[in-house]
Amino acid sequence: MSRVVRIDEEALEIALKYGKNLSLGVMKMEEMIQKHKKTKRDYNAIEEMIRRAIREELEVLASRY
Repeated sequence: MSRVVRIDEEALEIALKYGKNLSLGVMKMEEMIQKHKKTKRDYNAIEEMIRRAIREELEVLASRY
């Protein structure tokens, strides 16, 4: 589907850095945003896993005394 839209020339220049036309540039930017979001979620999961492991180890050490 095609649509005629108005776009700021500066925004067009930015989009063209990511693709050979506006559509491809926008799609590439969306792909990069989704990858970034996934990476951020993975860091949160890793942090929670580390915290849980430390908490469990501290409980084991505390129960010995």
